[in-house]
Amino acid sequence: MQEGPIRSDIELRAPVAIAVGAGFKREIATLTGMQNFLKEWPLASRGKSHSTALHACEAARAGDIDLDKARQAFLVFAKKAGIEWTGADPVAVLREAKIRRSRVRESRAQNRHVPG
Repeated sequence: MQEGPIRSDIELRAPVAIAVGAGFKREIATLTGMQNFLKEWPLASRGKSHSTALHACEAARAGDIDLDKARQAFLVFAKKAGIEWTGADPVAVLREAKIRRSRVRESRAQNRHVPG
């Protein structure tokens, strides 16, 4: 049986940003949002960090731990799951890498054609 009052939804001090899809950012701003995301995570991909984060969310809702501890557990899960938002737009990163490769090729081609 749980001790303490059960809390309704609680806003996080700072939203948790995760990467979803091809470079899209999703911000989760509430305890319920974190719990729902964890509950929807594919069963085959769940591990210890997922379990720890889910239990931390439940403990925060019950008032047993601080909300920031649940948020940190969720961030650890996101990092281990490879969905941590790094702030870099993957599409822009790939585009910049393509431009750099193209410039290197052009430079090499020009250097080959210099009479000497």
